[in-house]
Amino acid sequence: MSCTAKKKAAELEMQPDWVKQKPYIQGYYVGVGSVKKIGTSAEYTAKARQEALTDLAEEVSSNVSATSVLHTIETQYGHSETFDQRIEVSTDDYLEGFEPVAFYETPDSYWVYFKIEKSTYHEMKEKKKREAIAAALAKYQSGLQEQQANKPKEALAFYLQGLQAIKKYLNEETPTQLNGNSVDIGNALYSSANEIINLLTIEAETKEINIKRGKSFDRNLLFKVLYKNKPARDIPVEFTYTGGYLKKDRQNSDATGYVQLEPETIYSKNSTEQIAASINLKEIAQKAVDDLFIRGLILKRNLKPAIVVVNISNPSFALVVADKTCNGSECNRITGIFNQNMNQNNFKTTSKADADYIFELSYVIKPGESAGGLVSVYLSGELKITGKDKNLIWTKHTENFKGVGYNTEEAKEKAFTEFCNALDRKLFKLGLDNIK
Repeated sequence: MSCTAKKKAAELEMQPDWVKQKPYIQGYYVGVGSVKKIGTSAEYTAKARQEALTDLAEEVSSNVSATSVLHTIETQYGHSETFDQRIEVSTDDYLEGFEPVAFYETPDSYWVYFKIEKSTYHEMKEKKKREAIAAALAKYQSGLQEQQANKPKEALAFYLQGLQAIKKYLNEETPTQLNGNSVDIGNALYSSANEIINLLTIEAETKEINIKRGKSFDRNLLFKVLYKNKPARDIPVEFTYTGGYLKKDRQNSDATGYVQLEPETIYSKNSTEQIAASINLKEIAQKAVDDLFIRGLILKRNLKPAIVVVNISNPSFALVVADKTCNGSECNRITGIFNQNMNQNNFKTTSKADADYIFELSYVIKPGESAGGLVSVYLSGELKITGKDKNLIWTKHTENFKGVGYNTEEAKEKAFTEFCNALDRKLFKLGLDNIK
């Protein structure tokens, strides 16, 4: 046998029995933890302690009662690993009576051994459970008062807080007395929370709107939040739009149950979009409790949103070239470029009187320098866009386009060609981008 093998055999021989095999002690729960010596001694001893408590907790963990809240949740939504993980961590809360029995270490490993008397553990657990049930009952009674006062948001918050108070015991029965009757407070809280959610609805006053692309709807969209078919105040509502983002997407219902979505400009290229208003259960849950599992109990619910269908039609455009700016062939060339750009974007061109938007174009040509038998000119222009109401939407002054030729007409033609290229490739598209 090699020296290394002999050394390992000697170390194994020296290990106490509780390291070799987890002990069983009548009337006690036992936990053993082992870790590698990584980090400081304080770090690895704390980790070993936690491992031992986790091992101990596995002995005391209980099955899910068929009449518990957790059983109801798992029946509806399936098994929750998140809850199991949180139960394991929280078990440490009522292991206050554990006793350190022994520890053992080698140069590279550390073991620790804890035990807790079963009667002590169950006594502590029952004491904490009674306190938690009492707190949950108080929350339940407060919730009932708010519910009777037609305040569903406040009632729901109390019910969630009650469930959070007994979170560690949701896999067990949680019996208590209420008005002389025996009730399971966990199930009472959970069913009351679901009852409120079932009775909360939201309706759209307008089911459908028609609008031209680049325009905003002309009035606020109204939605009404109801609880038991009566107006519900202070309920958070979230707005969503299938065609993009909304500037203001959240609002609480007023005293009459209404929320309003202010006019938004519609830019979508689709023919139909939807605006939805949904009761914001996430906000209610976040403000009520900080436990993610308890929040999730209501976030699993999908409340039917109120929908407004948005029918979108294309706006129409007209081009107006300033008087005496261009001759017949030049005007026709510019008009052709304009029409082509509009057609590429599925926009209709029409007369100035009928158009939703008007492109107003003007340009001037000025003589430039002459040298070596060549002459030059400079063409500069301005493009404006106005709406039906004649309000200015956008304006752009162009750069100077230079044309050089053997005579003025040739120079003008070259400058004009550069100008037309800029209209086609940049300026008309830039104008559309500023209104759609």
